[in-house]
Amino acid sequence: MIDLPIWLVVTFLILAVFVPVALNMMGDLQDDSAVSAARAESEKIEDAVKRTYYSGAGSTDTVSISLSGGMCLLLGGGGSDSYCISIMHDDTVVEKNYLQRPSVKFLGDPLYVMGNRTLSIECVIVGGVYGVEVSVID
Repeated sequence: MIDLPIWLVVTFLILAVFVPVALNMMGDLQDDSAVSAARAESEKIEDAVKRTYYSGAGSTDTVSISLSGGMCLLLGGGGSDSYCISIMHDDTVVEKNYLQRPSVKFLGDPLYVMGNRTLSIECVIVGGVYGVEVSVID
């Protein structure tokens, strides 16, 4: 038989190894959950952008989004990123979603969106370029 002190030492060693691993896995699961929620909000924006774009210049739409857990969406940017919604976590780009079919360009300055916000989306033509402008209503 194994003596009680040896049994306790083995038990504590097993706990010392597996508890940090389990906690790390739970933290990763929370991060994955936050990214999935941000991806769903990004898709809501993408759907509203496409509806507005297909409705033609002058059309508008609004969409309400909710981001939590340090998540942020970046709409637009320079170069090819002007066709992109970037999902960010703590100032790091986690994922980029390019608007395709149709390729819709975000006109104007890049827009950072975090928290609970309502966005206004307007289809415009600026300098002969057809795209959308997005602004935060509240």
